[in-house]
Amino acid sequence: MKIKTISYHRVINLGNYESKRLELFAEVEEGEDPEAAISSLAELVERKARESFELIFDVRELKRERRELSKEVEQLKAEKDKLSGAEADPDDIPFDQYQLSQAQKDEIDKNF
Repeated sequence: MKIKTISYHRVINLGNYESKRLELFAEVEEGEDPEAAISSLAELVERKARESFELIFDVRELKRERRELSKEVEQLKAEKDKLSGAEADPDDIPFDQYQLSQAQKDEIDKNF
């Protein structure tokens, strides 16, 4: 049997019902050991698949971090607006946070 062409493929499960397939083909040269060619091709595919796999998960991790940072930025903007009074909430009456005595409440009611 004379082997002329070899191929090797690797399927990477992305974990979200998706997969990625990496496949390489090679021609076996005259006088080349087919088993050595297969091993070389397999090593190349596995290395490239691992690099690709790491990149995919790095991108996923960066996207997750970006979402978290966006949420944090929104929270900080809201806190800044609240502290600066840029968007005053009419229901946010500052003196509501203090406990008034009944006499003070009666005095306020009498004046309004």
